[in-house]
Amino acid sequence: MRHNRRTRERLGRTHSERKALVENLVSSLLRHQEIKTTLQKAKAARSLAERLITLGKKDTLAARRRVFSYLQDHTLTSKVFKEVAPRFKDRVGGYTRILHLQRRKGDGADLALLELTEKEIIVKEPPKGKAKKQDRADEHKGHAHPHPAEGQAKGPVKAEAHESKREEPKKDQPKKGFFRNISKFFRNKGGS
Repeated sequence: MRHNRRTRERLGRTHSERKALVENLVSSLLRHQEIKTTLQKAKAARSLAERLITLGKKDTLAARRRVFSYLQDHTLTSKVFKEVAPRFKDRVGGYTRILHLQRRKGDGADLALLELTEKEIIVKEPPKGKAKKQDRADEHKGHAHPHPAEGQAKGPVKAEAHESKREEPKKDQPKKGFFRNISKFFRNKGGS
């Protein structure tokens, strides 16, 4: 008989494998703030993640040691106490959410997105290359010496310096990989 068997939460793994899987999922969740996994794995990882964030709100030596025993990473442990847990100081629970996604094509498993409810806001800086070009244009406009008239260029070198460079059209490069030499096999070699 199957009395009190909880086969749903085993995830098809032994105890040590299941423990390692859940700890890795939680460390990835804390590092990236969201992970895409199966629904059952997300449910298993959610309970540990919420427990670690609750420990992070205490910020004692014992709490730090317990969090480190699960994560096995000093930088990630300090991130839990310095960055993640302070975001949830006014919240009593519900630090994570599970969003259902489509089924996986290969085996039809239910996919889910496990994420922190209050994510870190990351501001991206504009690329440095474009900023340099704008700065150079501003410097060029603000300099003191006068420009010669269009027809009075001092020499061919100076005139070319102010012209914009034109990009040459790219030549067809040979294909890389498997298909680069396939045309040799299908050529008509002087026959019918």
